[in-house]
Amino acid sequence: MKKIRLFFIVMLILAAAFYRKCDGAKEIVLKEILYEGLPVFEEKSEAMYFENSQIIGKDDVVNEVGEVIGKDEISFDTDIQKSNDEDRANVGDDMAGLRDLDTLRRSCYIVDQKTAMTSDLFDVDKFMAADLRVTRDEKPRILVFHTHAHEMFADSKAGDINEGIVGAGNRFCEKLEEYGIKTIHITDSFDTVDGRLQIMGAYERMEPVIIKVLEENPSIEMVIDMHRDGVNEDYKPVTEINGKSTAKIMLFNGLCRINENGSLTDIAELPNPYLPTNLALSFRLQNAMMKGNPGFSRGIYLNAYRYSLNMKDKSILAEVGAQTNTKEEIYNAVELFAKYINDVTM
Repeated sequence: MKKIRLFFIVMLILAAAFYRKCDGAKEIVLKEILYEGLPVFEEKSEAMYFENSQIIGKDDVVNEVGEVIGKDEISFDTDIQKSNDEDRANVGDDMAGLRDLDTLRRSCYIVDQKTAMTSDLFDVDKFMAADLRVTRDEKPRILVFHTHAHEMFADSKAGDINEGIVGAGNRFCEKLEEYGIKTIHITDSFDTVDGRLQIMGAYERMEPVIIKVLEENPSIEMVIDMHRDGVNEDYKPVTEINGKSTAKIMLFNGLCRINENGSLTDIAELPNPYLPTNLALSFRLQNAMMKGNPGFSRGIYLNAYRYSLNMKDKSILAEVGAQTNTKEEIYNAVELFAKYINDVTM
């Protein structure tokens, strides 16, 4: 088995080297993250933004990494901690300034090359006016799940799913309950098929299960898909907050719009009627985190597709730390993230 795996990795490295030789415009680098040993690629790309579906600027070259690259799988930059830090640190101080699309982008967002920001979707005044309240009573109001349940951390014990993002979800739900918000935590493994790890297609396997849970629990008002990032091994997204080493959070939105030859096109097969509220929620969380604990949030990543954000208006996809973080750093992060969920939904 080890020989087969070694052969597979060698072949991928050779393929990557051949790709570099054939196409000097792109640099493909093979790396491996702590996700059951699955190899992933990272590719240099350009971030861009649009206004009224026209390109009005492009800058910041970033490294786009995908744990799985595909239509409803996440791919995003792992080096954004190095870009726009000063701009993001000032978010919330000047709401008037954030009405400018470029200022808003630099302050809050990292835009994947496959999509773009448009002034019709990104309206700060509408974001601030959105009703994001979640009821506090004895009924379940927040649903937490993990499309990729086998994402682990630096000191996770092998073979125990509760040592990874699922365990972080447990701690997160406990904290929400302390704030008086009743939760349901789904721990199903959507990233396995017949007992074997299979990330591709996890979103398609997840959706009918979560829709059924929502149908059976009509009191649910918010849905949170909690992940952890996959980053370069020499980077740990961590900061110190109140004397505790705390993993950083990244929020994620899919816009259901793809850049095709310089113009944006709606992805008809991936509709999301809840996109405006999705965007308002992530913005308000980002705003609150940067006001309360600058450096805790890595920003909001925007990509083209839909992911798990189309089943409820108040939906979040959050990346908590990375495979380089310890469980303690992750647990400190989810406890603080629960506070911000509570604050924004009061």
